[in-house]
This record gives sequence, structure tokens and C-alpha cells, in this order.
Amino acid sequence: MTPTSPSWADVEKFLGVDGWRQIPAAERGGHRQAHIFFEKLLSDGRLLQTHISHDRSKKISPGRFGTILREQLEVSRADFWQAIRSGKPVARPVETEEAPVEHDAWVIAVLVGELHMSAAGIEGLSEEEAIQLVHEHWARRTK
Repeated sequence: MTPTSPSWADVEKFLGVDGWRQIPAAERGGHRQAHIFFEKLLSDGRLLQTHISHDRSKKISPGRFGTILREQLEVSRADFWQAIRSGKPVARPVETEEAPVEHDAWVIAVLVGELHMSAAGIEGLSEEEAIQLVHEHWARRTK
């Protein structure tokens, strides 16, 4: 069984196994960045890019992890963990079964209208995380 919420260290391990290149700070403007950036050139000529947190122990929410898998790494959850276990890169292209989370309209209404969240912020949330934020917000309002 594999965790649904990996740490940034897990993502960094995947990037190493999968042949991603760390982009030196000098190529990104030279000053200390809030994240560590990586890129991978695919055989079809596309350039994938991602970044990780300096805090490798920090966990990634399941919703955000799904977005990273689908939009940045272009791998499935199973391929991600298999690459780490086997030490072998992912053969692309792959099916990424990570569909965007579709939140209920009432959840989006609260997240946008009352919590002032952006579309990108909401997209990074799992269904459970979004509902939990709404319930926490409502609980604070009633105190």
C-alpha cells in the first residue's frame, strides 16, 4: 500500500529516479528561491517542469498531489510509486487517471465567496479537504 499524501522528499526521490534535472538558482535569477525547480525533456520534445518545497518532510495534500501528477509530472499515482520502489524511470506517455476533483457548487460558493480562495487554490484541494475547510469556517462563524 502506498500513501495518498507523499512528502516533498518522496517527490524529490521520484524526480531523481525519473531523470529530472534540477535547475540551478543561477538559471532562475541567482537569488534564493522559495522552491527547488526541476525539468525533464521528453522524447517528443515537450519540457515538463515542477518544483518542490525546501521542507522535504512536509506532506502534500491528496488533491494537490493529484494535480502535480496530472499537470506537472504526467504520470499516474501507481507509476509514481512504482518508479520509487523499482528505481526505474517511467516510460512515457502514460495514462494519468488523475482526473480533476469536481467540487459541489455549495462548497465552491463558500470557498470563493466567504474564504476568498482562488480557482487554483480550490483545484489543489481534495473533496474531503474542501468540505473540511467549509465546516471549519462555519464552526468559527458560530462561536
